[in-house]
This record gives sequence, structure tokens and C-alpha cells, in this order.
Amino acid sequence: MTIQLTTLGNGFRVLTDHLPHLGTITSGVWVGVGARNERPEVNGIAHFLEHMIFKGTESRDALAIALEIENRGGEFNAYTDYDVTAYYTQMAAKHVDVSCDIIGDIVLNSVFPQEEVEKERGVVIQEIGRYADEPEDVVYEALRRTAFEGQALGRPILGPRENVAGFGREHLLDYVAHYDPRRMVYVVSGNVDHDTVVRRAEALFGHLTPKDTPFHEAVANKGGAALLPRDAEQVHFMAAFPGVGSEDKSSYALRHLANILGGGMTSRLFQEIREKRGLVYSVYATPIQYADGGALGFYAGTGVEEVAELVPVFYEELRKVQDGVTAVELERSKEQMRFSVGKSLESTMRRADRFARTLLRTGEIRTIEQIFERIDAVTVEDVVKEAARSFAGPMAVSAVGVLDKLPSFDDMQGMLKAA
Repeated sequence: MTIQLTTLGNGFRVLTDHLPHLGTITSGVWVGVGARNERPEVNGIAHFLEHMIFKGTESRDALAIALEIENRGGEFNAYTDYDVTAYYTQMAAKHVDVSCDIIGDIVLNSVFPQEEVEKERGVVIQEIGRYADEPEDVVYEALRRTAFEGQALGRPILGPRENVAGFGREHLLDYVAHYDPRRMVYVVSGNVDHDTVVRRAEALFGHLTPKDTPFHEAVANKGGAALLPRDAEQVHFMAAFPGVGSEDKSSYALRHLANILGGGMTSRLFQEIREKRGLVYSVYATPIQYADGGALGFYAGTGVEEVAELVPVFYEELRKVQDGVTAVELERSKEQMRFSVGKSLESTMRRADRFARTLLRTGEIRTIEQIFERIDAVTVEDVVKEAARSFAGPMAVSAVGVLDKLPSFDDMQGMLKAA
């Protein structure tokens, strides 16, 4: 394995991850802008652009793009997150030139035909409706809206229906102007030659010029409750507390805290709430991290009657972890995290995504050894300190379902602080 990085004269970066034993590649462009760089009136445009970018260029229509990829047995896909948008193909390694040309064409030369805008508008509105039917998605969006109130991080990636209904070509062209070469990285993971990829990227992207800095807000954690009554068999409950940025010195302590509390079948919440009491099918912790901040979130799904017992037990576990964690728990968390990182590096897509996102966030290529060093450097005292910091901050909660038995927000705050 050899990772090489070249920065073109305009700041555009080219990263190859040479894996000579593989016959396939993942090849794509990662752009360091996403839903976080949208003002409220265009919330959803980054995701809409992700859909539209495959709908035709100056030289290829949507079908021609699909045929060029699928005639070679390949696949193409994309995703939009709050801080990154990615467009990528997966193909046999011998087709790397075709992959590079198609990725360059769609990112640079998409024309956004108005008839395709109209069709895809309906597709995205259907996607919004699908998520609205999933209580676990609804409760998560409600939590984000409350924890990051008034910020782009608190608005949905897909945007509201009314925004999507009003998007036109001009909105897409305005947003794609954020695609500054200094905020872009072309990554190829697989059996590829670095110099060949650099020459291709130079020909395609070397002419790009720097753009203005896009809209961006600092992370601000807020507190409050979003309670959404709904006739359902289950109550979906979430809580969030202030986190730290992915590059903060406490970042890995926060991740270990999440693991110890809700990272697997041996975690404290799983053992106490599911195994001992049988109150849930699913309970877990989830760190929400960006370069400059984030949150520590928790989820549990339970019955209408059981929620009255679940919530106090949940807060009791948050109190208890501040009194200490064991060396055995921390070592188990380290093993879990090392395995997770190692497993992720068995996939060219996940490798490309990890390297691209880290490079965009930090300007660095981070080896697996460096990641393991950060995982292993955390002490028991670091985890306890991070628990005290996080749980002392503003608390946001959300719940969806029949909420008659759910304790009030004030009562929950008291449970967390109870002696």
C-alpha cells in the first residue's frame, strides 16, 4: 500500500491509494462543502445538486453517462453530508481513464437541463416523504433541529419541500460556484499509477480558479425539547449533549465515552436497558462530529408504557459514568475502534472516503498507525473528564410517538443532575 498526494498549482489535490493486489478501483471527487454551507432560503440545494449532476453534461446526456459506466460493469453514486459532497464511480482498475473522464465531466460540465430539474424535483420530494414516514429519521432530524437551533447544522440535508419546489437552474449554478479547487480532492483507491492519475486530473481540473469563501457558521450547541406526538406502537427517544470537534484533543475521549455507554452489546446502556430490563430493542450512542464541534447523541426505541421507566434509567447511567469507567471497559472500546478502522480499510470506497474527508478537514493524510495512536492515547481519566464536560452542557431531547408517559423536559434535567 502506497498513498501519494500531489497538489496542483491551483490548490486542487490528487490522492492515490495504491493497492496492487486489487482488480477494482473507487474513483471520485470529494468537495469540502455541503448542507452546512447553505443559507435557509436555499436549504436543500447541495443535495439537489448531487441528484442533478448526473443528468447531463455538454457532451453526454444522462443515459450516455450511465451507459459509459455500466457497459464496463461499473457503478456510480454520490452523497451529500453537512460538510462534504462526494461523486464517485467503482469500476475495474483497467477503466480508470474512463472513470476519471466521467467524474471530471459531470463535476465541471453539467448543464442542468430544465426538463430534468422538473423531473428530479419530484424525485427529491418523494425522498423527503419517505424519510417523513420513518420515525427514527424524524426523531433524529428533530434532535438536530433542537441541538443546533437556528444553524445550518440544524436544518435537514434534503431541505423542506417548499425550497425544493422552488429550485431552478440558477440555484444550481449559484451553488456549484462553491466548488473551489482548494476545497476539492480527487481520490483513486485501487491498483492505479499515481503519475497517470495526476496527468488526467491536471488536464481536467488544472484550469479551475479560486472562488469566494462559502457561507459558514460556527457550531453552537443549544438545549430544549422537540416532542412530536404520533399514533404509533413505539416511542422513539433521543438526547444530545455538547460534543467536540473531530480534531480537538478530547475527540477520541468522546468517542470512547460513546462506545462505553452505547457502542455495542456490552455497553452500559445496552446491558442495563435491554439485557437486564428488556425495555428496548435498540439503544445506542452516536458522536456527531465536525472539524469545529458537534454533539454526543443517544437513541432508544421503547414501548408507550415502558418509556416512563426507560428515561430515568438512561439518565442514571449518564450520571454513573461520570463517577468513573474501568480500565477493562476502555480497553474493550479501544479494541472495538481499532477493529472498526481496520475493517473500513478493507473497502476501496471506505478508504477513499476516509482519506478524502480527513484531507479536506485537516490538510493531512492520516495513516492507520496515527489513528491507532490517537485511539490508544486516551486514559480512563480523559473519558471521565469528557463525560463531566459533555453532560454539564445544554441538553437537547426529541421524542416521537405516544408521549403521555414521557417525563417532562424539566424532570429529565433533574434526573441528570440528581445526587
